[in-house]
Amino acid sequence: MFGSQDGRDGYDFIEWLAVQHWCNGKVGMFGNSGVAMVQYRIAAEQPPHLACIAPWEGTGDLYREALYQGGVPALRFTSFIGNSLVGSGYIDDTVAMAVKYPFMNGYWEDKIPKWEKIKIPAYFTGSWSHMHLRGAFEGFRKIRSPKKWMRVHRDFEWPDTYTPANLEDLKRFYDRYLKDIRNGWELTPRVRMDVMDAYDCDFQVARGEKEFPLARTQYKKLYVNAGNNALSYEPATTESSTSYDAQTGRTTFTYRFNETTEISGYMWLRLWVEAQGNSEMDLFINIRKLGEDGEWLATDVLGEPHPGGWGWMRVSRRELDPKLTTKYQPVQAHKGEQKLKPGEIVPVDVELYPHSRIWHKGQQLEIQITGYYAREGWFEPFSWETDNKGSHVIHSGGKHDSYLQIPVIPPRYKAGEYVYR
Repeated sequence: MFGSQDGRDGYDFIEWLAVQHWCNGKVGMFGNSGVAMVQYRIAAEQPPHLACIAPWEGTGDLYREALYQGGVPALRFTSFIGNSLVGSGYIDDTVAMAVKYPFMNGYWEDKIPKWEKIKIPAYFTGSWSHMHLRGAFEGFRKIRSPKKWMRVHRDFEWPDTYTPANLEDLKRFYDRYLKDIRNGWELTPRVRMDVMDAYDCDFQVARGEKEFPLARTQYKKLYVNAGNNALSYEPATTESSTSYDAQTGRTTFTYRFNETTEISGYMWLRLWVEAQGNSEMDLFINIRKLGEDGEWLATDVLGEPHPGGWGWMRVSRRELDPKLTTKYQPVQAHKGEQKLKPGEIVPVDVELYPHSRIWHKGQQLEIQITGYYAREGWFEPFSWETDNKGSHVIHSGGKHDSYLQIPVIPPRYKAGEYVYR
């Protein structure tokens, strides 16, 4: 299930299709969710007659993005998917394997797409609001094709996929690479991104960019001050801490922007943490937008408020993989665990999924930290097997340099009061 065997089976099927009398010898693939995920594996096997792929919204690393999110076990949703979609034939039980093998090994590495082996034209999509987002950008960034495009939006995957204008766009991509029709597809911006604002309003729609992360990104740090639950561009010099009930509580830290600011890209949260009454901590992070008066300005997805930019962290899994970690994206190793000792304060680096949003002057950015998933009313049955007891303590100031690294995108052009983004 979503391993190299899927790729080999797909190779055989593509090559069978290519020699049928009704086929011109060029085969393309399209689909979202699981039907996007298998495209990664098949394209990595490099079937000679596979001409292009269109993976719209697909998880990449099954272990990190589905079963152990930030190291927190999230097995029930995958069990639900497996029981709902597979037939009566043989399939490996990834949930049972996750229980038996909770750390990264060869079985899980086989389920990470071999991005570097994908060299054909590819049209990706991603949603700023959906679980497939990380995998979509991993694929777009890491495949070796010189012909690759990304369109990233606010909406849920299904209505976006079946919007007539988007299907017409896909047809142009197919016409170019399956029928050799010179239709100017190459003039399409490599990245088209919606910059979200509030509710169902986007600040910009399908803004053209050349790459992702954006080359003009300015990474800045908002430092945590646990003494007053605030954020500042200046590090706190005095050590302080704040705590909350590990099972039912939460804490927040806010920053009010004195100028309109766009945040688009990868955020990185560094926290110094301590567990009181337990040797483990499971953290759930949301990056929310508040109005001038503190009102939560959610974005709407299928009519439901979305909690914002997000990430998870099981503190015993805090070790990073130095080969996968970049200056903007910490990636956990998942090779073992380091339980906390009483009174021990440790740094954790939380990978937050990519995000794109505008904060207008006077609006506030809020880091929300809880021991549970702070979302209600959503139809997908997400759940996590947390190990939270006692209290969580967040430390800041002095040697405890807790901060949120944000990707600030400067305007392309500014003249007086005129701003072009």
